Amino acid sequence: MTHRNRLLSLLCIAALAGSAPALAQAPAQTPEQRPARGSAELDLKDIIARLEAAGYTAISDIEKDDGFWEIEARSPSGERVELKVDPRDGRIVRERPDD
Repeated sequence: MTHRNRLLSLLCIAALAGSAPALAQAPAQTPEQRPARGSAELDLKDIIARLEAAGYTAISDIEKDDGFWEIEARSPSGERVELKVDPRDGRIVRERPDD
């Protein structure tokens, strides 16, 4: 291997090694996907009360995942949905049909 090829190979290895931590990071979240900052979490009973006030019923299967509450419920239109709720302000950041 010539001196030039060896130097080029070393530079490529160094560049790849330096970029590995950036590649390993989780994908960036949009503001809607991040929990709100700067305030304490609401009690679960307050989250449920807010959902009921918004017309959700049959609230069940509540679990916390990645900093959010994931809740199965029946939407105001009567469909079974899975909600992703921010625990700090109670806002619904995602609603999708329940599988």
